[in-house]
Amino acid sequence: MSTDNDTKLAGRTAIVTGAGRGIGESIALTLANRGAEVMVIGRSVEPLKATVAAIEAKGGQAFARQADISSSADVATAVGEAVGRWGHIDILVNNAAVFDEPPFFELDEHTFQATFAINVTGTFLLSQAVARHMADAGKGSIIHISSIDSLGADGPFTAYSATKAAVVSLARTMTMELAPLGIRVNCVAPGFVNTDMVHKTSTPNVLDHMLNDFARVPMRRLVEPEEIGAAVAFLASDDASAITGTNLVVDGGLTSNLFVMETLPEPMIPLGEDS
Repeated sequence: MSTDNDTKLAGRTAIVTGAGRGIGESIALTLANRGAEVMVIGRSVEPLKATVAAIEAKGGQAFARQADISSSADVATAVGEAVGRWGHIDILVNNAAVFDEPPFFELDEHTFQATFAINVTGTFLLSQAVARHMADAGKGSIIHISSIDSLGADGPFTAYSATKAAVVSLARTMTMELAPLGIRVNCVAPGFVNTDMVHKTSTPNVLDHMLNDFARVPMRRLVEPEEIGAAVAFLASDDASAITGTNLVVDGGLTSNLFVMETLPEPMIPLGEDS
């Protein structure tokens, strides 16, 4: 995890979407702590102002821009402001996403399309707009926040899971075209993260289990938002100069275990033992 005196991103500029709370807020704070000046983007301005205040309280630099990333007009305005202020954009973190849907048979077309509009179309629009400027500079790092839901289903989240798989695929295809231009494109796939949403949707017993004895996860705990921020900061830095097109999983080992043996009615007979 980063320390406040880590300045590997000093002089860099960064845009972080969905930065008003949770993972996005931690990413913005981490990048600023490591020396980057950050534009935080979101649909609600008050949470963004709180993120900016938290960054400035630690001596960092940040400013807020209210925008709907599914709107090409809003994207053009935000990117134009960033370029006008900085002259260049070094880092883009596409974190903004919506996650609010019923089970499959109750999922309507509007909700499905609205989820894709933010999670995929918004990621594409902002990436394309920023990448044009990165290409002119001959360098840049774009990082999409995907999810372990891009690798497999963990609940009745049809649209959300589909968008996260699409984001990973988008990063791969962007890599093929943008790598020759000096632009790296990667994803970070969080597992279960200790955010306000987890606290709001968990009973006290479930939350205690997740925080202290999460048996389904090899590390037996939730991932902390700062750990996602550290992964993003790594991929944004020169330490990751040869890494592009990857989906870095940060889940405490959750997806390394298929959880087959644990669900059998009794242990299997070990190989090599006498029957």
